Amino acid sequence: FPLQAAEKAKPAESRVIQGEFLVLFPERQAVLVFEGKERAAATAVMLDMQAEYLKVRYGVSVENTFSAISETTGKGMFFVTCEKAKESVEIQEKLLGDMRADPFIEAVSPNEVRKMISVPVKPQ
Repeated sequence: FPLQAAEKAKPAESRVIQGEFLVLFPERQAVLVFEGKERAAATAVMLDMQAEYLKVRYGVSVENTFSAISETTGKGMFFVTCEKAKESVEIQEKLLGDMRADPFIEAVSPNEVRKMISVPVKPQ
């Protein structure tokens, strides 16, 4: 029997994690004009300012920044959490809508868990 016939992948199942979001800011050309250590420093300043904006404007906690991605693309990228949104679907949806409508933010998505499941296939 060919090995690839032994298992078949099911479609990925995903589940939104309440109160967790991925936030992406637009590209900042001011960061991309620098190289090396100067770009790393400019990225750090940009991320600090954007993280502070998220905390003050939306009351979220910045759990992680993706500085390598930000340094390469000039786009601030953050993993943020909101305790109030963890407890309420209404707050989750309002916060998501508010951040998506923000002209300073390029994209926001709820954090999701995806599971790929392989199931054995009986030989014919």
